[in-house]
Amino acid sequence: MSVDSPGLSPQLEAEQAVLGACLLVPSQLASLRAWLEPRHFLRPAHGQFFAVMLAQLDEAALPATGEQRRNWALRALDTGVRTIPGFSASYGQSLISACPIAAHATAYGRMVLETAVRRSLEQHAHRLLAAAEGGSVRTTVALTASLHTVIDQLTTAWGTIDVRSTKPLPEPDTRTGLLAGRAAESAHDNERMLLASLVASPTRISEITSWLSGGDFLSPSHRAVYQALAALTHRGEPVDELTALWEVQRRGALADGTTTVEEVRTLVATGMPGDPGYWAERVLRASLLRTSATSAGIVRVLALDAAVSAGTLLGDSLRALEPADRLQQRHRAALNAPASDRRGPVVLGVRRQAATRTAGTADRPSRPPIEPSPHRR
Repeated sequence: MSVDSPGLSPQLEAEQAVLGACLLVPSQLASLRAWLEPRHFLRPAHGQFFAVMLAQLDEAALPATGEQRRNWALRALDTGVRTIPGFSASYGQSLISACPIAAHATAYGRMVLETAVRRSLEQHAHRLLAAAEGGSVRTTVALTASLHTVIDQLTTAWGTIDVRSTKPLPEPDTRTGLLAGRAAESAHDNERMLLASLVASPTRISEITSWLSGGDFLSPSHRAVYQALAALTHRGEPVDELTALWEVQRRGALADGTTTVEEVRTLVATGMPGDPGYWAERVLRASLLRTSATSAGIVRVLALDAAVSAGTLLGDSLRALEPADRLQQRHRAALNAPASDRRGPVVLGVRRQAATRTAGTADRPSRPPIEPSPHRR
């Protein structure tokens, strides 16, 4: 580990700088520890050394004089050399050399935390995307809740979250495999079977439409027919081949090319006895997986964009997850499962001792926390 390593990233420079600043002015650890944790460091040795300094902070009073600060730093370095694999005394000295200004530990710590926010969101979104594309609804739901928990924790550390953004969310970097190939073919088959069973059992339409929406259909043509069946039922009109075709036409789906007369007749003329609820659940599951994959893909794009601030990233990540949350809620309702006890979306103002708190001078006594003003709540 060398401070002069070629291609050293700004993120690792920030890690070295905050550690060096704490060695030079240990009193800064008292404010950093409220929101910066060892796990926020990318390089394991950096996180372990930060933990060493935090432990040492708990053991004795903060040093006051220059000589006491020097002895405190030497003790921390000695512990690091003895307990951290690959950590050397020379590298400890290089941490001090890497610190531009000792009093700026809070600023360097925010850089470390912002990098941790991006890294953590990207990693959790990647796992969620993999679960959705793997077809596991149970794992997808669990990992969505896990991602919400991570956002809550990171928001607590960062101190604020921007939920006011109206900027359109980005598109996922890659189109999910759930939209093509065998997955799409299976989704289309399930949708056709559902429509056929609904025409055969029109009394079930109102039940199904209470939790399955037209947006859950992958095929625009199937969506148009489903919405026509729902509209007929809502108005109390009979459902058959002709009424369904007429309603599809009346809603403009023939004129705009969404579907054709032949396709509508094929979908509704071959009513198939069976349980529409079974096919409807399969349609909803496929929609849940597609929507969750898209949400995860958007979070990944956001996390990889260094131009997006941490507060905006956290707020936009919540926005990106909203469609997946709604689908999962309807899926629970369809299965008559209990609602999740996960907390709702985080809407926070400034938190005490958070990373976004303005830094003072290194040795300035801490002031009583200032409560957020009403307009920032």
